Amino acid sequence: MQTRGNHVWLVSGLATVAIVLAACGQRPGGSTATPIPAGSSGASSAPVELSGTLSVWTYPQGDSEKPIKASIQAFKALHPKLDIKLVVIPEGDPYFQKINTSLQAKNPPDIAIIEDRSWMKAGKVVRLDQQYFPKWGVTVDDFNPGGLARGTPTGNVKDGIYGIGDFLGGNILVYNKKMFADAGLTPPPADRSLTIQEYADICRKLTKPDANPNKYVYGCSMPEWAPPIQAKDVFGPDGRHATGNLNSPEMVNAFNIASALIRDKQAPSGSVLEAAAESDLFASGRLGITWTDFTETPKYKQNKIDFGLAPFFVIHSGESFVDTWTAAWGTFKDSKHPDAAIEFLHYMATEAQKQRPTISPDPPLSQKVAEQVGYGKDDPVKAEYLQVLKAAKPQVFVPPGVEAADWAELMRQMTVEKKTDAKPLLDAMADKVQKQLDQVWQRWDKLSG
Repeated sequence: MQTRGNHVWLVSGLATVAIVLAACGQRPGGSTATPIPAGSSGASSAPVELSGTLSVWTYPQGDSEKPIKASIQAFKALHPKLDIKLVVIPEGDPYFQKINTSLQAKNPPDIAIIEDRSWMKAGKVVRLDQQYFPKWGVTVDDFNPGGLARGTPTGNVKDGIYGIGDFLGGNILVYNKKMFADAGLTPPPADRSLTIQEYADICRKLTKPDANPNKYVYGCSMPEWAPPIQAKDVFGPDGRHATGNLNSPEMVNAFNIASALIRDKQAPSGSVLEAAAESDLFASGRLGITWTDFTETPKYKQNKIDFGLAPFFVIHSGESFVDTWTAAWGTFKDSKHPDAAIEFLHYMATEAQKQRPTISPDPPLSQKVAEQVGYGKDDPVKAEYLQVLKAAKPQVFVPPGVEAADWAELMRQMTVEKKTDAKPLLDAMADKVQKQLDQVWQRWDKLSG
């Protein structure tokens, strides 16, 4: 799993599901949302006086936790008698395990990123939309659906909102306008995705080989996770069928195209990227088109790169796609400080939305607030980013724990070992993934709140 939430449908979670299953006995409050404390949440209520200690757990977000620290500082200014302890836990299994251990002990943090949807499914997390959103003066429709879906049990907002973020991250394409103009190429459209074949054709026209590796200009980048970035292309529209999707003709073709770009030195190999990341190559004018989560754009501006933005490429013609995410903050039903926890989430859903664009390049998760604060009004790059994000949609849900899809090894075999046909490799992978997928779905279907 990558920092800032990218590609979270491949997170590790078999141990998590097992622990949550074991902990699904009697729970204080059952499946009913924690009652609103008297005089607490509510857009029209008088300020709530809070005291005590509020615990906030997170994993590294790649930004030194500046946004959440800023929100904590602002919230403490509103509630000076409240002490807030921020704990940063290593990403992945350490974070899951620490949360699971705390849930078993019925002593979870008051606030945490609800990274594992099993916690929601098992009824461990307080639901926010039905009881609290109306009190806070917000609605589900205020927020970007792709990002908001990260705080739901199955990626569908109709199943309830259990976590709320203050930003909207998106995986998009960024391209060098000068390189496109010099090559006589039309820039990628902002309102639809390129197919992977269109992307590859552009890539080959932008590449400028050079005997000096420090002057070699690559047409594009091709990370191994790019062809299968859409969960539906791997697991089908219901998230249950790897066989026939992971090894579909379109996926085979996508990996054949993708690996050929690296073998032919049109895209940088893994060894090249060990010396300089894609964003560094792009910032130095040595990469024509690549991916970004938008947080790197200030570096491109600083290096005076004239760039444009576009939706991510797709493997099925006629589709458009942008993977979006947020850090979905929520609270557990066993929180020892429910009043303060709910009020902090109230702040995250409202005032923190206005604060976030002043801290990072990201827009707020709330589309309504983005309009209110004029996000992108005086910045054409941010305005273009909002346009591209219109292609965002929730990912197909897959329970945590599917680990048999090793895209890095697949790409290694096709580039280092120069295997040119992805079909036998994907066929073998699909068999392993399907068996694991059946198991995680069986565990998931047994969970209940």
